Amino acid sequence: MSFGEFLKKLRAEKGLSQRQLADLSKISNTEISRMESGERQKPSPKILKEIAPHLGISYRELMAQAGYIEETIEHEKYTEHIFRSDDGEFADTIRMAKNIHKKDSELLTIMNRASDELPKEDIKAIKEFVNFYLNKNKDR
Repeated sequence: MSFGEFLKKLRAEKGLSQRQLADLSKISNTEISRMESGERQKPSPKILKEIAPHLGISYRELMAQAGYIEETIEHEKYTEHIFRSDDGEFADTIRMAKNIHKKDSELLTIMNRASDELPKEDIKAIKEFVNFYLNKNKDR
């Protein structure tokens, strides 16, 4: 079953028209139609995140159904889930960067400078430091 057929089936099971799903998820009716018809083969993660709750399916399940490859990274006290497209690129990179920027734009600027100006060993040390605090605060 193609992603478009899967999407159409989910929408029908929820008793929603394309317009109703579009209104609920605040995306265009045309975009819903393109996804269902197969014209839009691989919708963006942002769109999938918007429609998932209204279809009664998790974002992770919808991303997998759309063909994104889920990668699970086990950390000491938490698990991170990321998605990649067929070419190996991170699918959620822009969404994650916008999320960081919204919460603390200075942090994003610092991270960008660090990735441009610091050697790999220093970046590795910074990641270990941040992971230490993430794991430490997980117990609270």
